[in-house]
Amino acid sequence: MSFYIADPAQLGVGRLDSRLKLLYRLSPAPRTQELSPVKERMREKRRMRTLNRFLVHRDRVAQIDDLLIPGEDRNIPVRIYKPGSLSPCPVLIYLHGGGWVVGDVNQSDPACRRLAKQGECIVISAGYRLAPENKFPAAIEDSLLVLDWVFRNSVKIGGDPSRLGIAGGSAGGTLATVACLSAFQQEYPPITFQILFNPVTNLAKMDTDSHRKYGEGGFGVTTHALRRRREQYLETEDQKYDPRVSPLLAEDLSGLPPALILTAEFDPLRDEAEEYAAKLEDRGVNVRCVRYQGVTHGFFNFVGFLPQADAALREAALFIQHASPS
Repeated sequence: MSFYIADPAQLGVGRLDSRLKLLYRLSPAPRTQELSPVKERMREKRRMRTLNRFLVHRDRVAQIDDLLIPGEDRNIPVRIYKPGSLSPCPVLIYLHGGGWVVGDVNQSDPACRRLAKQGECIVISAGYRLAPENKFPAAIEDSLLVLDWVFRNSVKIGGDPSRLGIAGGSAGGTLATVACLSAFQQEYPPITFQILFNPVTNLAKMDTDSHRKYGEGGFGVTTHALRRRREQYLETEDQKYDPRVSPLLAEDLSGLPPALILTAEFDPLRDEAEEYAAKLEDRGVNVRCVRYQGVTHGFFNFVGFLPQADAALREAALFIQHASPS
């Protein structure tokens, strides 16, 4: 495995970026157990509007379209970003984060704009059904429905189906790599590459060093909040051992597409993501894993505000450009 430490802000080891310190001080997150899922989603939308207005940069891209992908009993919202590059170009499905409970295509808008522009690819940002109203495996089912639609419509929208990749942040990163597993094991379209930002890879066990060091508070997401998300997402306790929930527990990862895994120094989920990268490599998958110093979970959403976010998205864009056709 190619493992690298990236320090674009030149902070060294063990120093939280001062920009994040200020942000957490000005806008402390309320405890999730105090809010219903509906109120959490409202809070998240207000937070994203504020970030997009004052802190986060949103690149201009040639074309953005919102549409609904029809399913048997539901429609899935997607937002399509086109870079203006000559067709056909790579196609990237992006799945937002939010612990399977909050988030939508607006949350990931700045990152998707950047990936479309710098990666010179078409990005399809997909919504999916959220818990606890829609428990596991609803989000996975929606992700696979989007994968099938994108594969069948890639040429129509100017993309190259032989260069179809999938990416996601946090819970979306889990959904992305699970889609790769399903595509390989079942009759789903082939995925050429995967990009995982701060993925959740083991909901069964939260006892890594990074959980112990950074999961108690002060670094964004907490171990307690992750346990609550697990309760909201899963129907039964034993589902946490399902590889579609905890892909680190999958017995066979061979045959998965090349992976870029991006982690954060102060993220409780850091160690399990890096362990997943090592396991992928052990199963013969081509993996590049980069840890970004001085930042916390979800840092990649702070486009134009954190140099680490800009560097991580540039790393992802280069990975997309160099993806080999299937």
